[in-house]
This record gives sequence, structure tokens and C-alpha cells, in this order.
Amino acid sequence: MGGEVLKPVSRDRRVFKGIDVFLLWAGGNTCLATIFTGGIIGPKLGILYSIAIILIGSTIGGFLLGLVALLGEQKGLPTMVLTRKVVTTKGSYIASILNAIQLIGWTSILLYASAEAAASAMKALLGETVFANTIVWVIVIGVVETVYTLIGPKKWVLCQRIAVTTLIIVLCYEAYALFNYMLLQPTSFTSSPGYADILWGFDMVLATAVSWAPLVADYSRFAESSLGAVMGTWWGYAATSYVLYSIGTLAAVITGAYLGDPTQVAISLGLSAVVFIFIAISAVTTNLLNLYSAVVSTMNVFPKANYRGLVVFFGITSTVLAAFPVFFIYFEEFLYYIGSVFVPLIAVLIIHYFYGEERNMPPKKLKIIGLTSWIVGILVSVFTIESLGFGATMVALVVAASLDTFLLSLSSIK
Repeated sequence: MGGEVLKPVSRDRRVFKGIDVFLLWAGGNTCLATIFTGGIIGPKLGILYSIAIILIGSTIGGFLLGLVALLGEQKGLPTMVLTRKVVTTKGSYIASILNAIQLIGWTSILLYASAEAAASAMKALLGETVFANTIVWVIVIGVVETVYTLIGPKKWVLCQRIAVTTLIIVLCYEAYALFNYMLLQPTSFTSSPGYADILWGFDMVLATAVSWAPLVADYSRFAESSLGAVMGTWWGYAATSYVLYSIGTLAAVITGAYLGDPTQVAISLGLSAVVFIFIAISAVTTNLLNLYSAVVSTMNVFPKANYRGLVVFFGITSTVLAAFPVFFIYFEEFLYYIGSVFVPLIAVLIIHYFYGEERNMPPKKLKIIGLTSWIVGILVSVFTIESLGFGATMVALVVAASLDTFLLSLSSIK
């Protein structure tokens, strides 16, 4: 690949139909980490408020992802390359490095959680064997997802159609069994969370959505149409979020499962084989996106780097981190970090391309405005977190977008 990440993907090389974009994001978002986020907010907000936050936050988050997907389809470039014209080339390098770090963090979190769940499922099926060892599954899944990433996006189409369709069928079956079980348990659907708790829950859901935004154009640049790119990304993410966040919330509130992890509940219902299939496929289809985009972000900084070498390097790094799950222990704080950096960046990226390009001002001035708005957005987000104790996703979005729009309008006045 090499320097190809800096060049637009020509129309004759676009291989993703709308359904492929949908399946890509449905597969990417269908994982234990999504369930865990629902499990974090459930105990604080209760079921009804959590479901409301999930529906609103996931819909808005999916829409933001759809806008970034449109940029990728129109420009044919990865997200981090697009930021070059927004926050300067050096600014895009900083964003790319931070993005690679967060993606390897996500990869290790999911790899560890998936390996632990796979080991539990195998223990229920086969007893105390080598297959009941978490580290064994960390290595196995880590190798498989690295090899899958190596083949590249042009060859993913058929594999993704088969893998994600199977995953969705298994998810529907598992969700049906879990919902039936959990809804039969005695519980209260009413709660009275405070205003701060509601904002905190909304931040968690929206920050998780925006954490995907730096990846979106990496894949929508291969989309055949704008409609397919936008709707496939938006609803591939949103639809699966509705289901998985809800599973996590119900499991955390009704069964008391840690982080809403329904694995043990499913195993107790005799769904060990189903759990294993879900874990095995979801870990690979999600970390495929994480690893590939970590490589693409790195190649924005080092365009002459070897694609396969980077895939192997990041695959090994994430596997080692999964064996020593530092990111998993600080999962909630990890989400705060993501929101503080990437929420304002994505807000500025969207405003710049959909509004700034019409201003007819020098590129250097456009970049300075974008960089200023991004930095201010980060500072405001961090200040809000330190002051209020919860993520400031909406605050960062509004401040960065408003400031960028104001500065662009002000600078274009003759």
C-alpha cells in the first residue's frame, strides 16, 4: 500500500456496496465492549432512562459517523488524511498517533474480554482443559484477527458478508434468549437519576460512537455511492448499538453482571456454544477495523511504512497488552480520554468540509482556524470533566463546532 493512503481511491476501485458498509459496521460494533458500555450506564440510570439515552445517543452518534462517511466517499481519503486540511499536517500527525494508540487500546480491551468469555464458554462445554485458559484464546484470536487484517479491505467483502451475517443470526438468537430470561426476573423499571447522571450516561454513549469516527472514512472511501456510505455506516452502527447496549443494561441491572457481561447468564441457560461462536466472530470482525485503521493512521505519518509489517507489529502489540489488561481496568477513564480528543476533532472536521470549503479563504488560514477550534474544544472538554466529574461530549461538540463556524464566518467577511 505505502503512499496509497495519501491518494484518493478511484471510482473503479470502489468495492463496497451499501450492504457491505452496513455489515462492516454492524460487525465492528457487535462486540463485548459495546455491551460493557451499556453495563456501565445501567446501574446509575436504571432501565428506562438507560434505554432512552441509548436510543438518542446512538442515533445522534450514528448520524455523526454517517457525515464522516460521506466525506470519505466524496474525497476517497482516510479520515486522518482528511484532517491534514483541517488542523494542519503536523496536527494530523498528532491526531493520527493518538488514534493509533486508542485503536490498539480498543483492540487489547476487546481481545482480553473476548478471550476470557471464550475460555468460560469452553470450560462449560469441555471442562478444565487447555481451551479453558484465557491466555490461549488471547493468542488464538490475536493471530486470527491479525491474519484477517493482512488480506486488506478489497478482499474482505465476501468474508464479511458470510461472517457478519452469521454473527447477526447468532446475536438475534442469543439476544432473544437473554431478553426472555432477564425480563422474567423481578426488577423495577423506574428510577430517578440526577441531571448529572443523565448527562454522564449520554456522554458515555456518544463518546463511544465518536471513538469510531476517526476510522469511518478509512472504509467509506471504498463505497460505491454516497447513500450507501452514509446509511450503511449510520444504521450499521446505530441498530447494533440499540440491541447490545440494551443487553448490557438489562444484564447489569437485573442480574448484577459485572459491566453488564451476559456471558455467564447465557452459559447458565445452556448457550455455551452460541456464546463461543458470538465471541469468536465478533472479536475478529471488530478488531479487523481497529487494526487496519491503526495502520492507516500510522501511514498518514509514515507513508513509506510497510503495510504488512505494521499489521503484524500492531497485532503483536495488542495481543501482549491483552495478556496484561491495563486498558480494560481503566475502561471508563479510557472513554473519557477518547471523547476529550476526538469529539472536538470530528466536529471541526465536519464543519470545515461542509461549511469551510465554501468560504474561499487561503488554505493556511483554514488550517489555523481548524487547529484553534480543536485545541479549544479539547481544553473545554478536559475542564468540564475535571469540574463536573463526567465526560463533556456534547459540550465539546457544541463549543468546537460553534467556534469553528464563527471563526470561519468572521474570516470570510471582506
